[in-house]
Order: sequence, then C-alpha cells, then structure tokens
Amino acid sequence: MELLIPGLILVALMVYASTKIKKTAAAAFEPETIETDEFVVEKPEGFLNVLNHDPALDLDMYSRDFGVENTANIKQARVEMRHYRVCTMNEAIKMIKENATIKSDIAEIINERKYRLVEAERIEKGIGYREIYKLTESGPDVFELKAIVLEDASDEISQKADGIVLSFIVK
Repeated sequence: MELLIPGLILVALMVYASTKIKKTAAAAFEPETIETDEFVVEKPEGFLNVLNHDPALDLDMYSRDFGVENTANIKQARVEMRHYRVCTMNEAIKMIKENATIKSDIAEIINERKYRLVEAERIEKGIGYREIYKLTESGPDVFELKAIVLEDASDEISQKADGIVLSFIVK
C-alpha cells in the first residue's frame, strides 16, 4: 500500500508529460508565417521548421510524411534557403545546372523585385527529385529558396512545397 500511492502519482505525472509532449510536437507542424529581417515565407500544415539547422542554411524545413517503398526513409519534401554572398543570378543558375536538369525558368516581378522561378529534375542514388527554386538578387547577393520533392510524393505535399516557394519574398 505504501508504494501504491507514489506509483499512481508517478503514472499520472508520466501521462501528463506525455500528453504535453504530444501537443507540443503536433503544434510544430501547424501552419505559420516565418519572418526574419531578410525574408518572409509561409509554412503550411504538415511541415516542420528546423530551428537548429545546418549553419550553411538560413532556413530548413521538411514534411512530416515519408516516401513509400524504396524512399520510405526519405521525407517527401524538404525546403532550404541559402543566402549567397557576392554572387550574381547567373552564377546561381549555373550552380543549379551543375546538379540538375532545368525544365523551366520563369522571370517574375513582385513588389518591384525581380525573381526567377526555376523547376529542375535530379536523380540521386537512383531516386528522382523535382526541385523548385525561387531566386532573387539583393545588392551583391542572391537569395535562393529551394524545395526538393520526391518524384513519387503525394499531390498534397507537392502542392504545399510549391506554395512555400511561391510565398517566399525577400524584403
């Protein structure tokens, strides 16, 4: 009897902590606007913004969902943002061409700033990827947002990745 009450208290605390952790984890995948001094981007439901990301990246996100069969250990979509210092748009496009096959390259203007939307395909270790880039120059620098989507990703994930790219605006 002496151990029953402390045991029940311990179980209750564990259930409370587990519920709290699950709620916090679920909230991390909720939609949000990510805004820094340099850019704004919309994160849809089902994507996680990695806070302790690679220092070479200014932004790192991935989808909750994994691929299927031979891609079961790979997230269906990842999004990365890089800030290339002292780089031209042509140099950035050349870097894309070195790693992927460009399928389309469209110029657009948003709030008087020129952007390039580039769609490319890449095969790595026998796995196909669709890459969507949004690039813009800011002074001597180039900002590049890249969505990397598995070739066999669901339509929903693919559309959300496209939405992230389209929402990306440099201040």
